[in-house]
Order: sequence, then C-alpha cells, then structure tokens
Amino acid sequence: MRSFSSPVTFSEISERLKQGCKVSLFIRHSERPPISPDDKAFGKTLPLTSKGETMAREAGRLLAGFTDVRFAASPMVRCQLTARYIGEGMGIPDPVVVDEERLGLRCFYYENPAKVQSVMRERGYIAYMLDYLREGRAPYSVPLSEATPKLTEWLKASTVRSLNILLTHDIFVAAYLTGLKIRTYTADDWVGFIHGAALIHTPENEWLCGPCVPRREQTEPSSFVH
Repeated sequence: MRSFSSPVTFSEISERLKQGCKVSLFIRHSERPPISPDDKAFGKTLPLTSKGETMAREAGRLLAGFTDVRFAASPMVRCQLTARYIGEGMGIPDPVVVDEERLGLRCFYYENPAKVQSVMRERGYIAYMLDYLREGRAPYSVPLSEATPKLTEWLKASTVRSLNILLTHDIFVAAYLTGLKIRTYTADDWVGFIHGAALIHTPENEWLCGPCVPRREQTEPSSFVH
C-alpha cells in the first residue's frame, strides 16, 4: 500500500470515484457536546450539536451523486448520527447505517476496552493517547505496530462498495495514521471532526492511503476537546 501525507478533500475523493476508484473513509464523527469527566461511558449516548449536524450534512453534499455507498458506524450515538446526516447530505433520505463494533471499543487498538477506559480516567484521556502514539504501546492497548496492519486489512475487506463511509473515534484515526507513519499528533494539532483516513483502491489494483478532510480550509490544526 502506498501512502500520502497531504490531506485529500471530499471533492477530490468524488473525482476519484468518477474515475472508477473505490474508497473507504475511516473518519471521526462530527461535533458533539463536551463529555463529562464523570461519564463512565465516555459519552456513549451523546448526540451531535446543531453545528455538528450541519457539518455532517455539508460534508455529505461534497459526495452527493453517488448511490453505491455503504455506511457503517461505531455503536456510539454520535457516530451513528454523523453517518445518517452525511447520508442525508448526499441526498439519501433514510440511509441504512450498519452498527459496527470494530469502529468502536472493539477496534483493533484496544486489548481490553474497559481497562483502557479506567486508565484513561485516572491519567487523563489525552495524556494516555499521546503516550500511546509516542511510545507505540500503552497499558491494555495493542501495540501500534501490530494493530495497524490488521486494521488495514479489515479496511480493505470493508471496501465492498464504490464508497464506504466508516464512522469512528479520534483515538483510532490518530492511531491509524500514526501507525502508518503518515501523521503525528499533539493536543494542539489533533484529529478534527469528520477528519480521518481515506483508503483508495484504484482501477489498476493499487491501494493508496492518507489523511482526508471535507474541505481544504479544514486542514488547519484542531485542538483536542474532551
């Protein structure tokens, strides 16, 4: 698989689709309200903000015109809603969203999700994540070098339609692009809402992967928000 480091926009992805490529977007959900420090479920039932709904619909409009599309999302409500609103923005009035645990706490990077979350509460969410990204390993998480290839193969296998929109969480996007040595992250240059990775399968049977953002102006650094 060949990687690229300059973010590709959703409009550029649309052009790739017109050229016969297949694409999987492994992206973070849209804007949500802050997660309470006392929330032991890490905001499982949090919806999107009104701005987040608008952002998702606008992102979908950049991909409008394609009907051979599959939506899958983490069981977290914010991911499910983001997929739905992106679909609506694409002109799909009632998109079917597959509930996919591999995009949530059962993702390839967690060995024991409950214990990871316990340590995060003790040490701080961003502190745990930055240590993991820097060291490549952390308590109860799978080493980046082991998990990233497995996620790549899963994403390839998930590229079953022309466009596959897969909604996940910031830590998994950050872990994936870090594991591929495409990006590095800090608390002041974090994964933005609806930012992520684009996996592109060309008609020549080549796989490409790199960061993606809805619009070019959204490539500015985003600060971590819990």
